[in-house]
Amino acid sequence: MKWKDVITDPDEIKVFMALDGPRYTWRTVSAVARQTGLSEERVLQILAKYNLQLTRLSETPGASGTPLVGLLERVG
Repeated sequence: MKWKDVITDPDEIKVFMALDGPRYTWRTVSAVARQTGLSEERVLQILAKYNLQLTRLSETPGASGTPLVGLLERVG
């Protein structure tokens, strides 16, 4: 399932576009929040909604201590 076929909410589109950047496989939640202008809490709500269907949260946090997240279609 591709995120572009499923996501229609404007906030969710911002998050998924940030995750679908060409240079990144994994992103920190804080970086996605900064890029989208959304709060980390809102980003985490969106990610939780789609975890294991379209996104995957890493068990290992980034160097900043915030969770890492990637698109399932890119990180497996």
